[in-house]
Amino acid sequence: MTAPTPQSAAALLAEAAAADARVRREAGPAASGFLATLGCASAGFSLAQPVADGDRGVLAAAMVFVFAVLGAVLALLAGRRSTRHGFARRFGLAMGAWAAVFAVGLAVGLASDAARGWAFWAPLAVLVAAPCLVGAWRELPR
Repeated sequence: MTAPTPQSAAALLAEAAAADARVRREAGPAASGFLATLGCASAGFSLAQPVADGDRGVLAAAMVFVFAVLGAVLALLAGRRSTRHGFARRFGLAMGAWAAVFAVGLAVGLASDAARGWAFWAPLAVLVAAPCLVGAWRELPR
């Protein structure tokens, strides 16, 4: 391979800068919307637990949660365009943090008799929404 000339190097750098600008300009908000919806739906599901009246109430809250997440997934798939550099790492981190908090909180909340009131579920709602909302803010197009 031959060394590039200053003119060809400048052209390649200009092309790379134009591609970077195009990706930043065309990056859609679909991933951000998905994360925001997931965070809000998870918080709503957590807040519904103290007022859920038995199995039917928990099932109703779970169904609303599932439909909200399915709608967010469909919107993500339909509106997905290009993403900014590092998207997979940031998205994976947000989803992993959300899943860990959601799973542990739900397991403790449903298995423990002490976690039946607002004192447990309200802080959990904030904790479970936080990774998604921070991730959504980080994925907004810039």
